[in-house]
Amino acid sequence: MSKLIVLSNRVSLPNPDKPAAGGLAVALQDALTETGGTWLGWNGDIVSDNNQAGQTAAKPQFGKIIDGKIEYLTCPLTQQQYDQYYCGFANNTLWPAMHERQDLIEYNQAEFETYQEVNALFAQQLKAIAQPDDVIWVHDYHFFSVARYCRELGLNNKIGFFLHIPFAPLSIWKCIPTAERLVQDLCHYDLVGLQTDYDQTLCMQACTTLLKAQKIQHSLVSYQQRITTIKCYPIGINPAQIQQVAKKHASDRQDVFDLKALKNQKTIIGVDRIDYSKGILERFDAFAEFLQQYPQYHRRITELQIACPCRMDILAYQRLFRQVNQTVEKINDTFAQHDWLPIDCTNEVVPHETLMGLYRLTDICWISSLRDGMNLVAKEYIAAQDPENPGVLILSKYAGAAEQMQQALIVDPTDTQDMVNALKIAVEMPLQERLERYQQLMQGLTTFDINDWRNQFLSDLRKNHQLENFKQPMRAVNTAYQLL
Repeated sequence: MSKLIVLSNRVSLPNPDKPAAGGLAVALQDALTETGGTWLGWNGDIVSDNNQAGQTAAKPQFGKIIDGKIEYLTCPLTQQQYDQYYCGFANNTLWPAMHERQDLIEYNQAEFETYQEVNALFAQQLKAIAQPDDVIWVHDYHFFSVARYCRELGLNNKIGFFLHIPFAPLSIWKCIPTAERLVQDLCHYDLVGLQTDYDQTLCMQACTTLLKAQKIQHSLVSYQQRITTIKCYPIGINPAQIQQVAKKHASDRQDVFDLKALKNQKTIIGVDRIDYSKGILERFDAFAEFLQQYPQYHRRITELQIACPCRMDILAYQRLFRQVNQTVEKINDTFAQHDWLPIDCTNEVVPHETLMGLYRLTDICWISSLRDGMNLVAKEYIAAQDPENPGVLILSKYAGAAEQMQQALIVDPTDTQDMVNALKIAVEMPLQERLERYQQLMQGLTTFDINDWRNQFLSDLRKNHQLENFKQPMRAVNTAYQLL
């Protein structure tokens, strides 16, 4: 019987005492819980390098954990792999490129080669465990090239790829020396999934421009006699489950913030990894400007910020971490009164259940991403609300979620006054308008949830018979083109 094999860089191993790593981990956990399958990836550990310079890395040792219907297969990275594949090419080259931060792109050929090496090692593990009818689902920018190595190893399985972050425009791809090779690697997948229509358009442009691939239909390209589907699948959540969890945990004692002391204030929740794509500094600047323009709201509004440090081995993230904390301190020094701090910020990771309870108890969720694949915080906040007294979502137009959640207050995070105006509207929004916006947003969340996302992607991946009609004529076209 065909099984599902999922590959992602990090795996959310079953551990009730440890919070889930993030949106991707939570989404994949939800997607696999119902169907079952194998989840393959890095376990988060780093081991010393045991190979000499110039030698091929030793094959990693995979440990196995079985929990319910899910089999977890994970391995460590060597220090070199962590430095060059993860910190290096994945997060110093691809991450800033995909988030349109050309100024932060760093390219190193050795890091690219290690990235390819790690992709090849995971392809070898897929070859070792996959049966001919198994479906392989590869996730995110760490694994652009896995399908190429799978095909070279003789794997003819259906292999799909889903990019959880944005896709770079052509102008950015042209800044990466190996751009053409990476886009070629994507064309070894049967199906490439993106978060938004905009990302789908950019991916299609990269294939047809950088590779001169032939566009067959709106979502099909042909390159070197292989047909690849490129399509948008906006990732969802489980709104019914989140509503239940939020209702249960809203009554818990809150250890993160003292919400009882803030019961007479409007509360804003911000939840972000400290990443330059999230627009945290832009949001703080707008909040400070709001307090400057509307002093009547002093002691009547507090921003609660969960700002989790990440990738602290990378210089850009170290700098941003310092900037975030310095900005919080500056705003509090400027506006604080003896019984009021405008911003209450924690750098601690908050368990998912506790976070859902916090969402339900706060009045406003403020998302100011400068570029974001989807941003599941937006969807989870709405799903967690009290249906009789919902909060207000302020959402950046540059977050993928904005394509689906137009009933939120959509803002331009690069426009400080636009954000100030939206915050004033949110603070003063009457209950009837909050209810109307909430109900429409919830309808959207339930119409296409996490299960629909998974089922639609996997259904399309398995529908390869519909592509067979294109293969023979396209081979003829490609052959004729080569003869010209």
